Amino acid sequence: MEPLSGMLHIINIIIIVGLLFVYTQNYAKLKSKYTIGLMIFALLFLAQTAMGIYFDMSMVMYSSSRAENAATLLEAVKTVGFAILLWISWD
Repeated sequence: MEPLSGMLHIINIIIIVGLLFVYTQNYAKLKSKYTIGLMIFALLFLAQTAMGIYFDMSMVMYSSSRAENAATLLEAVKTVGFAILLWISWD
């Protein structure tokens, strides 16, 4: 696994945990089905990110540098998206 990709995975996990915190706080106040949906959404992305770390580590011998660069770019885009979602959710 490329170091930058691994760091982005960790950042994404931290952001998703932050989103779960915000959504849990909102659910305690609002008791909304929408908030439950957001919590499920965040949990699914948390599972996807954890699986991404596992597959990146276990399949490192099968990947090329071009594939690693593409995966890192996609992870960076996901990180920016999660950061924006956390920013607007926190407000």
